[in-house]
Amino acid sequence: MDFEDTKEEAAFREEARSWLQANVPAEEEMAGMDPMQRAKFWQKRKAEAGWACIRWPQEFGGRGASAIEQVILGQEEAKVETPHTGPFSIGQGMAAPTLMSWASDEDKQRFIPDLASGEKIWCQLFSEPAGGSDLAALRTKAERDGDDWVVNGQKIWTSGAHYSDWGIIVLRTDPTVAKHKGLTYFYLDMKSPGVEIKPIKQI
Repeated sequence: MDFEDTKEEAAFREEARSWLQANVPAEEEMAGMDPMQRAKFWQKRKAEAGWACIRWPQEFGGRGASAIEQVILGQEEAKVETPHTGPFSIGQGMAAPTLMSWASDEDKQRFIPDLASGEKIWCQLFSEPAGGSDLAALRTKAERDGDDWVVNGQKIWTSGAHYSDWGIIVLRTDPTVAKHKGLTYFYLDMKSPGVEIKPIKQI
């Protein structure tokens, strides 16, 4: 297997390297920022220059880049010291592709730009105390109330819940069918009335 860059890949690597060298924020630019503020500062800079979420279609703020171009960018970014952008992984890696495929045009415009820029952070609300990661065992339910859904239950092990703006959540909407059916995928405003977030503190 040939691991050398093609001519086109080498040109892309040089473009990425040059941009990173010119734009990675200096420490003084981020003075006084906490880690989350630093992450958002860097992510927004990347998004504004077209270097965030590069595999996304252009209509959603990406550049329609190839998988190998994404790898190359990751390799080059790993060579420089940048703020940690892990908090954006659920929103960009799970929520955004789902929104692109299934959301209304209105919700695509509402949510996707803020996912690319890091202005909004999403978490994953799947696991539950009684069932762990077994979604067939989940008990948290959503019941229709006019145009709204009322959610009752508990999720656990939700990384980043305490700083997330939105969550992707799987809920039981039909308790009369088999356990692996009757489930619906929602997105939830983490500031909704009734949402209570309790950190699990361990040694």
